Parts: sequence; C-alpha cells; structure tokens
Amino acid sequence: MKSLRWRLIGGIVLVISTLWAATAAWFFVDVRAELSAVLDARMIASAQMVQGLLDRQELRLPNASRLPLNPPPRPAGRPTGLVCQLWTLDGRLVSTADGGPPLPATAIPDGISNQRVNGRDWRVFALTDPEHGLRILTAEPRQLRRNLMLDMALKLSAPLALALPAMLLLVWLAVRRALVPLERLRRSLQARGPDALEPLAVEGLPAELSPMVNALNGLLRRLSEAFARERRFTGDAAHELRTPLAGIKTQLQIAQGAGGDVRARALAQAEAGLDRMSRLVTQMLMLARVEARQAISDGQERAPVQATLTAVLEELRPLAEQQGVNLQLRGETSDAVAPLPPLMLHTALRNLLENALRHGGEGGRVDVRVNAGATQTVLQVLDTGPGIADEELNRVQARFYRTAAGKATGTGLGLSIVAAIARRYDLGFRLRNRDDGPGLCASLTLTRQRGVTGSDHPRPVPLECGENSGPGPRP
Repeated sequence: MKSLRWRLIGGIVLVISTLWAATAAWFFVDVRAELSAVLDARMIASAQMVQGLLDRQELRLPNASRLPLNPPPRPAGRPTGLVCQLWTLDGRLVSTADGGPPLPATAIPDGISNQRVNGRDWRVFALTDPEHGLRILTAEPRQLRRNLMLDMALKLSAPLALALPAMLLLVWLAVRRALVPLERLRRSLQARGPDALEPLAVEGLPAELSPMVNALNGLLRRLSEAFARERRFTGDAAHELRTPLAGIKTQLQIAQGAGGDVRARALAQAEAGLDRMSRLVTQMLMLARVEARQAISDGQERAPVQATLTAVLEELRPLAEQQGVNLQLRGETSDAVAPLPPLMLHTALRNLLENALRHGGEGGRVDVRVNAGATQTVLQVLDTGPGIADEELNRVQARFYRTAAGKATGTGLGLSIVAAIARRYDLGFRLRNRDDGPGLCASLTLTRQRGVTGSDHPRPVPLECGENSGPGPRP
C-alpha cells in the first residue's frame, strides 16, 4: 500500500535535494573557473614581477656561459606552491626554486599551457625577455589545483549530507501536521455505523479537502434517498398488495367450495384481481426506476412525438370503444422529437390517456390536442369527467392518492409516474380543470427538437384548456 504521507515527504525531500545539488554544482563550476583564472593570474603576476626585478638589476645571476647546456634532470621534491625558473634562450638553467624539476624551456610556448614533466602534470606560464636574453617560467602542479577543487566540493556537499536527516525530520513533522484534517476525516468515517448517512461537516476543512467532502456528502445523500425509496417501495408494496391478495384468496376459496356459475364467476374475479395486481406491480417498478434515475436506454436517444402518440392511441382505442368513449386526436407534431427515451414518453402518454378514459365517464369524450411551436410542443389530454376539486389538484400526483369522488379501479400511481418522468427529463406537467365545462385538462410540455433540417417561425403555443383552444380535429 502506498502511503500518501511518505509520498509527500519523499517528493519534498527529492525536490529540495535536487535544487540544492543543482545549485551546488552550478556554484562549483563557476567557482572552479574563477579560481583557475585567479591562479593563472598569480603565475603571470609572478613572472612579470621577476621581469621587473631584472629590469631594476635587483637580481644577481651567474655567468650564463659557465652553465651547462640542457642540464640533466635532478631529483625534485614535492612542491607545495608556485615554482619559478630562469632559462637562457639557448636552454641553460640560470635559477630554479627548490622542489621544481627542470622544465623544457625551449619546448614550452609563451603564455599559459599544460605540460607533463617526469610523469607529473604542470600548469606553466612562459615569458620571453629578449632584452636580458632569458625565459621566465612560473609553474604550479595541477594536482594541487585538483586537491583544492576536491576540498571545495566536499565543503559544498557536506552541509547537504549533514542537514539531510534534520530536513527529513522537519519535512515529516510538517507533512504530518498538514495531514491532520485528513486523518480526522478518516477517523470520523471509520467511527460511523452502517446506517449513519448524515452529511459530514465541512466547516474548518482545508480548501483541498472540501471538494472531496462535498462529493462524499452527495454520495451519502444519494444513498439515503435510495434507501428511503427502497423502504417506501417495500412499505407501499406490502400495503397495496395486501388487499388484492386477500381478494384473490377469497375468490379462490369460493371457487374451491362451489360449482357451476358461482365457481366460474369466482375464478373470473380472481383472474381480474391478478390482472390488477400485475398492473400495480408493473407501475410500482416503473415508478421506482424513474425515481431512482436508472438507465432506461441510451442517453442520446430521442422520442419521435408523432409516432409515439399514434402508437399509444392505437393501443388504447379498444379500451375507449369498450367504454363508449370518443377518443380523438387534434393536430400534428410533424417531425418534432422529445428529449427523452421513447419508452418514457410512451409511459407518460399512456398513463395520462388511461387516467382520462377511466375517469372521463362512459359515453364521454377524450381529446388529445397537439400544439407544436418553434421551441416546444404541448400535448394536452382533455376529458369530460367530473374533474378534480381545486384543493386536490396538487395532491393527486402523490403516489397511491385517489380522489374522494374518483373511481377506485386505478392503482393511484399513473399521475405519480407522469410527474416523476417530467421531473427527471425537465418537462412541464400541469393539471387543471377545463375552462369550458366539467372535465380535467392534463398538459405535458416538451422542449422541441427537430428531427430534420428546417426552420420554423416562432409562434406562441396556446395553453388554454377549453373547447375552442388548440387546432381542430384531424380528418
């Protein structure tokens, strides 16, 4: 398991050490160049000083003619500093400092150069003085320079090596203190029970932790809502299925102890009870899926309004004919599509029409009106039933709510499902009593998206719920 604390400590120490090493390396290279220039300048100044002494005749030199030409090498000590030698132009050694080997004066060019003499490297400066017939050589062992550079490098790296443990400790303490809010959050989550879904406190948290805590609170809120929906679904199922199951059991008991028409009638009523219970379970599952925001289909899918509406009308036309209700469509939606999956639009329209057919009264009329505008399409379902009392218009969208004057044949979930679909897909859903007489008007407003290329001139979409509102009936 990777530790965030040690990753932070390692990263900080690595960055500081790298910057320190880079700075030390840059400083070392710069100082080495400066030091080499200073030491070279010292050799040049020493040679020029000897030349000045010769000009002022302050040096006593032996007779050059008595000196041997190209003297043989002699044992040299280990010089600890600058070596100075005087040579005649024909290669006779006039004077040398102790510890310095005879340098090849005739082979060394004027100026600064690196020479190897007797297996050792030297830094040499040569100056020719034709007035006195001499060559002045100042030299310094290169090993001395290397030792000086090594000593400087050790002095630059020693503070880092000595400070590294202290820096590691200080960084560890700083990181530990900075991670205290995270550790406090971990303990708070660890101490929670499985049913503790209340949000976490965000007061006093660092800015870096606030987004994570807000995301956790959002997750806890969604979990709480999901558990509440499950409890509500379980309670609703237990409550709503108890009565149909008891009725079916009673009818089966009657059929078991009877015969003839009584038995047939009891079995028919038991079958009808099973159909109602199946319808109730289907609607409860659909409502649970919509409220839980489960994926119904591809999020990019859009529902063709005209095709979906036509399919729903064809499905419910036999029911309308059975109840003697005149089911009529007014208007067309042409190529408009709705911003929701076809299954969801189909479910919403079917529930609205079933509600109108169930409560519109036998021999009545149900009109489906389509008002298509440039930016939205309004679908209205109008029936000729008794309508809903004004104080109940907002309550009928609650699950399992049935009006006092309504019929008890429905499940009480149809309008709840439509309202849930409207909330999920940001549709407009409104219930109101008709303006021109008894009956209910249900309006579903869809944001219009054209399925083919085209342009519409904006025009207002009528929202009145009267006999003369909207387009005329389709031929």
